Amino acid sequence: MNFDIIDQYESFVTNNFIIKDKNQIKLLKDVYSTWVNSQKNSLIFKKEKKSGAYIHGKVGTGKTFLLNLICQFTKVGRKIHFNHLMNDIHNSINKKNKNEKALEKFVKKLSLDVKILFIDELHIFNIVDALIIKKIFLLFKKYKIFVIISSNFHPNELYKNGLQRNDFLPFIEYIFEKFNIIEIANKNDYRRLALNQSKTYFTPINKNTKNEFNKLFERLVDTSSLISKTIKTNSRSLVIDSCSSNVALCSFELLCKSNLGHQDYKSISETFNLIFISDIPQFSDDKTDQCRRFISLIDMLYNQNCSVVLLAQNPISSLCKIKSLSKEFERTASRLYEMTIIKQTK
Repeated sequence: MNFDIIDQYESFVTNNFIIKDKNQIKLLKDVYSTWVNSQKNSLIFKKEKKSGAYIHGKVGTGKTFLLNLICQFTKVGRKIHFNHLMNDIHNSINKKNKNEKALEKFVKKLSLDVKILFIDELHIFNIVDALIIKKIFLLFKKYKIFVIISSNFHPNELYKNGLQRNDFLPFIEYIFEKFNIIEIANKNDYRRLALNQSKTYFTPINKNTKNEFNKLFERLVDTSSLISKTIKTNSRSLVIDSCSSNVALCSFELLCKSNLGHQDYKSISETFNLIFISDIPQFSDDKTDQCRRFISLIDMLYNQNCSVVLLAQNPISSLCKIKSLSKEFERTASRLYEMTIIKQTK
């Protein structure tokens, strides 16, 4: 009996790496059958053949894991984060004077080794990508690269309210025509479930706690596909180097030693669902400004229902030693307990 993609999935269940989920199994079957049908030459399947599969759904539902599983199982696939793909394409084009030829050369070269391209976390936030994306996908079709897309957005929600969006709409029409569009109908957020079962406040700061903190981050994100994001607030920009589309790893120094304010923290909380913050010191009188920023940061993350994982020098109860901020920090401490300690017992 042949070992198929569902057997591969079941092996992860058996080894307690994942929880068995009928919605995930259905997604695997749908995407894999779309790929198999695309490879058939029979005229019977000509009308059904698709150029790829577009999977959308809420964060934490396992899209990346499942599609990566297909990519690895077929042994002819490659996974790439959408930002990395676009960076590679723009770099290739910028080295040449004739952009159209450079773009085709890039895709043709890719097709020599890749038959399935898994593009993770597709999103369109700028007009440059919006105007070039359909050309790229037409070349994927020309060079017979089957494309699997994961996105937090339904195709109709891509580049919503973007500049010159009418010029982008033909790409959406192309996706509806040529791709199997599948929503992963899952109410479970497995990332939050994993957090609920994990320690999320690490103290004191030492080799062991740093290791635990980093291991949890590596468990919840694909570290091979980390990207850099620039958070813009008015005329100010904050660059976060280690993140996925909705998870960020930041240092306390980046978030609270710089002159950031309420609006900056609001932008951060609207960009990410989960934030890891490392190297939080004990607050003494010489760190009053940093403590005020930390209070503002936690208030905003709490109000926006963001999850946090913290690496701090002291337990919550002794984190602040500044008498003038003791009353203010009582609220912060209460919120930290709720965000990191209490939820683990639920």
